[in-house]
Amino acid sequence: MKNVKKEFFKKKNGEFSVGNYTQIKTIMKTKSLLLILLVGFVSCKDFKPSKENAILIEPKEQVLEGTYVSNDGLYKSFTFKGSSTVVIKDNIFGFDFASSYERDGNLIRIRTDQSDLLLEIVTPDSLVGEGFAKGSFKKVYN
Repeated sequence: MKNVKKEFFKKKNGEFSVGNYTQIKTIMKTKSLLLILLVGFVSCKDFKPSKENAILIEPKEQVLEGTYVSNDGLYKSFTFKGSSTVVIKDNIFGFDFASSYERDGNLIRIRTDQSDLLLEIVTPDSLVGEGFAKGSFKKVYN
């Protein structure tokens, strides 16, 4: 900058050079513009939303309610009540017994004395049982 000032104050033919003044002005405008662009570019780098700062909205799980009936298999029906209670009716004697269940995505694990029963949610109106609960269960609407 000292050299630029010296050039500005040099006299040519006994007068100050106006050409040097316009050059200095142009250089200063260019530097300012580049500085503004650089600051803008650096600030835009952090503008992208990150996964850490994002609020994740999880889809609301459907609550299992109602009775699902099957004509084949060991179990005649599963009646879901509340968020963790199921009433199971067996197909042999017709006895009802209550148990609890856990939901893991599309799978339902029903806790019983002997073993766990596993059902898969195919649609909101149908379940497919595996193992001892083998069979297809359709929802009954009253």
